[in-house]
Amino acid sequence: MHPMEKSSKKTQIKKYAGAAALTVALFLVQLGISRLSWLMAEMLPDFPYDPDGLYFRLAVHHILQMLLALLLIFTLYKAKGITGFGLEPKYSSIGIKHTLVFCTVIIVYYSSAYIIGCFTKTIGTYNYELNAGNVAGTLGFQLLLSGPSEEILFRSLPVALFLFVFKDDNKANKALTVVLAAFLFALAHINVFNFSVPWFQVCYAFVLGLAYGYTFIKTKTAVYPMIMHSMSNVISVGGCYIYMHFVK
Repeated sequence: MHPMEKSSKKTQIKKYAGAAALTVALFLVQLGISRLSWLMAEMLPDFPYDPDGLYFRLAVHHILQMLLALLLIFTLYKAKGITGFGLEPKYSSIGIKHTLVFCTVIIVYYSSAYIIGCFTKTIGTYNYELNAGNVAGTLGFQLLLSGPSEEILFRSLPVALFLFVFKDDNKANKALTVVLAAFLFALAHINVFNFSVPWFQVCYAFVLGLAYGYTFIKTKTAVYPMIMHSMSNVISVGGCYIYMHFVK
């Protein structure tokens, strides 16, 4: 083997080893931030306008999670000069196209699922009353907080760090970055404390993570993945509400 080829191979191995170590570190960091923010939210007293406990603590959890992730991003930027977190809003025709196509696919998917579920009686529903407060609170949370909070922690942070480790942002490294970030997002849907693995939810999160990550890479901003993420949740939850109100 030529010395230059040997050196290049060693560099590649070193980069991939660094990416593997970073994956483990990011899993622990994301788990820690998510868990800490939830524990802090649980310390708050009950919210009188959320008697069923559906959205208040969840909203606080996501706000704290987002703030902790932003603090870590700011620290990495100042200490290591790492950029590419995609927090700057940018106009992108590609981003708009991806968002519209994605939302269309999600609407078709859930519409088909509920139509099939009507005949097969396999639709799971929520076990709380669909009053104005519950509906507005849960949908408001999904629309305003779920996407921004989770995309900052599970997309902006890992994508920027993986690309920083790879240094060369060629197509292969970008693709691997998207896959690894999606993998971490899927792992976040596993309850590691009681070893519960909801396989469908984990696989579904991985597929969505690929879509969010691909859009992030193409647009270089987390804004469109945030919108896609929030709309996916709104369509999912809202679709179930429509089913419960008109069909069940």
